[in-house]
Amino acid sequence: MNLEHLQDKKIAIVGMGVNNQKLASFFDAHGIVYETIADWKRNSDLVGQLDRFDILFRTPGLPYMAPAIQQAQSKGVEISSQTKLFFDLCPAKIIGVTGTKGKGTTSTLAAKILEAGGYKVWLAGNIGTDPFEFIDSIKPEDLVVLELSSFQLQDLHRSPHIAVVLNITADHLDESGTYNKSAHGSISEYFDAKLQIIAHQTAEDFAVISHELPSDVQNVGHGQKIIFDPKDVEDYEYIILGKHNLENIAAASAVGKILKVPEDLIRQAVKNFPGLPHRLQKVLEKDGITYVEDSISTNEDSTIAAIQAFAEPVILIVGGSSKGLEYKKLGKTIKSAGNLKAVVAVGEEAPKILKNMEGYSGKIFTGAKNMQEIISQAKSIATAGDVVLLSPAAASFDMFKNYRDRAEQFVTEIKK
Repeated sequence: MNLEHLQDKKIAIVGMGVNNQKLASFFDAHGIVYETIADWKRNSDLVGQLDRFDILFRTPGLPYMAPAIQQAQSKGVEISSQTKLFFDLCPAKIIGVTGTKGKGTTSTLAAKILEAGGYKVWLAGNIGTDPFEFIDSIKPEDLVVLELSSFQLQDLHRSPHIAVVLNITADHLDESGTYNKSAHGSISEYFDAKLQIIAHQTAEDFAVISHELPSDVQNVGHGQKIIFDPKDVEDYEYIILGKHNLENIAAASAVGKILKVPEDLIRQAVKNFPGLPHRLQKVLEKDGITYVEDSISTNEDSTIAAIQAFAEPVILIVGGSSKGLEYKKLGKTIKSAGNLKAVVAVGEEAPKILKNMEGYSGKIFTGAKNMQEIISQAKSIATAGDVVLLSPAAASFDMFKNYRDRAEQFVTEIKK
């Protein structure tokens, strides 16, 4: 798809989140006429409303498998997205990164490594800048690093020149079949959506794949497969918290090596990388108590990794709004972690988490209605040498605007 293809078409931008706001601005700048559809209450409300258009640019929050999208497609409507259009228009090679956890850290570190190698790099995704903010400035010799979610990947028709697949575990699931949530209908659908990042690669492309993924993933697409393992970088110096970050370091380093960045420059970039905001960030040490903010951990695996990052006694703040997770693995980890001193369970997911951690012998706090009460509960048991860890394993929308708001309120309260 090019801009000429969009001329004289009846176009709808469906959903006006950040991504599509930038797409709308791009269309305005290039004289592309469109309508916007926003503020619907349920995805099912859109059924029959989208069939009159030639092209739809759906928001990632409206699942590709939603009945309204599928019906429109069956009527001959072309289904696109901001991500798909970017792949069509971008003149430079794209490095795409996906995974249930770690994709933001890996994307940012890969960009740092490539910059150290002398490349002009554009970094975009949920971690920050939208790609349509800079698309008109990209030159063919530049590189673009994109953090990509399953919702952006699901109907992708092209794959990046270098695609990084970190890990794929249950997340964003709703098996009700309604697609009224921003979710996938099954774990297999979620898995297949993620693998679109490598499905369309040619023999000229590269797929950087975690050693933990099933071996048959290596049969997807025609890209050259490079399997990364944290053992490859065990001797690297790094300052970001958590051994789990060795996976991210290994993946980002593999990207650097593909693009011929000297290893000494890769090692230096890794050594200097401080990590990202809201990811295992040491915020404050007060009265001998260390406060760590990991608000962006919204699934079981990232919170498990956060717990395992510390040898010190940990007071875990966990819970929030639902993403369809079961919490069996997290419950098992909480029960077996010898350093978990207390759990402050909050939000609508608290009952499910508590049920799965039955048998845990530490102190349990419940009932907090806001961040002030949450921190009060944590401080009531914390002593010098402890770590108070905000790592929710859940979304934030029941009590907070988003994960950033949750993080900001955490920092405000601990500094009082």
